[in-house]
Amino acid sequence: MQKIAIIIPCYNEEKRLQEHLIDELIAITDCDIYFANDGSKDNTLVLLKKISTKHPERCSVISFEKNQGKAATIFKAVAELLEKDTYQFIGYFDADFSTPVTEVKRILDQTHKHTEKQFFFGSRVMVLNSGIQRSTHRHIIGRIIITLINFRFKLGIYDTQCGAKLFSDKILRQSFQKPFVTSWLFDVEIFIRLKKENLLQFGKEIPIYDWRDVLGSKLGWKTAFKILKELYKLVKTY
Repeated sequence: MQKIAIIIPCYNEEKRLQEHLIDELIAITDCDIYFANDGSKDNTLVLLKKISTKHPERCSVISFEKNQGKAATIFKAVAELLEKDTYQFIGYFDADFSTPVTEVKRILDQTHKHTEKQFFFGSRVMVLNSGIQRSTHRHIIGRIIITLINFRFKLGIYDTQCGAKLFSDKILRQSFQKPFVTSWLFDVEIFIRLKKENLLQFGKEIPIYDWRDVLGSKLGWKTAFKILKELYKLVKTY
């Protein structure tokens, strides 16, 4: 049986992380959950320790004293789990569960349905009768960014930024060898690295049928300009 670990990066998530959703995820999946606390300044760490005490066999906390950003937090958490050499798949999902628990499970289930694939990632495709709920400005910003990314790097991916991804340990050892040079676009860096190794063919983009912006999400026009600067950095680096 394949063992799966999920990393949930957390920075000041005390008010957004809902304990009952963790309970639900544990109830309907067999995955282990690792909360990666990114130097939170509120009571996030207290909440994470409470949850891990409630589910000691399934939940653990990896805590970093200083805030370093989502990219660095995930990179270090993945490195720690790879060192354990326990899991065949390791993924990461956002703490606000903008990707609902049922959709998380559906992505995890792909490892059994598509054994020929080595990584899976959610894609927020807005189609008829889907439950995708995104603010207009976030959707516009997202489409502009991904259009520029695909124009330059030709990844052929509809949605690089959905915070729901799952990779085999083999893929992670290929794509997580060096720290990321960007913070907001580290997902794109992963795909660029995989393309350079001719490994994109082993991925599967999974349409997400239910997704919603959660109050407190940080993407706005100011952030969009930061992302454009990071895109320039990607062009210079890769």
